[in-house]
Amino acid sequence: MSAIRTTVKHSIMRICARTVLRRAICWNVAGRHPLVAVTFDDGPTGDITPIVLDILAEFQVSATFFLQGNHVERHPAVVRRIAGGGHEIGNHGYDHSRHHLRSQVERCDRALSREGITTRLFRPPGGAFGPSDLLWLVRSGYTTVMWSFDTVDSMREEGKWSGPDPRYEDIVAGDIVLMHDDNATCVRDLPVLLTVLKDEGLQPVTISRLVGRLR
Repeated sequence: MSAIRTTVKHSIMRICARTVLRRAICWNVAGRHPLVAVTFDDGPTGDITPIVLDILAEFQVSATFFLQGNHVERHPAVVRRIAGGGHEIGNHGYDHSRHHLRSQVERCDRALSREGITTRLFRPPGGAFGPSDLLWLVRSGYTTVMWSFDTVDSMREEGKWSGPDPRYEDIVAGDIVLMHDDNATCVRDLPVLLTVLKDEGLQPVTISRLVGRLR
């Protein structure tokens, strides 16, 4: 049964990557453009996120930050710095709960709106959502953003990862890269990742640009 689910998931991923369905949900984006999206979850934090922003500025890269509403309330100045740096902001729920998705989305939106920010990008905590959740998100105008390359930075930081380290050379055009701006492994790996992307001729862009080919 798990093999069947995996096959179905990969088929859906391929279809979404190549059609306008990617505006509803996407793991990656197919195409010839040498673009990738670097994304960060679980912030903002008062210590790690500013360092991440410094690194992105050094490399002149724009990224997408999926923020938690409770962290937005704790660190509004960092939120404003993210937005002021030309980065994109998405909704990551209020407190990383995988339950009551609609409430999580709405509470995070309210926290962002108090900082003058609106978004229709959503990443479910842990990548967990059900069919009814996705239907509500689509009807509400959200794009649900998943990922195709996981750096497992937080798991490595917490000692929960027993697999090999990520090979950033394996990233290809159209990939959506997942990182977390709440741990030291992210800070250590981010310059390495961005250097590899540059050497491979891949340009990091925001999710909206990757999904919509806005420019």
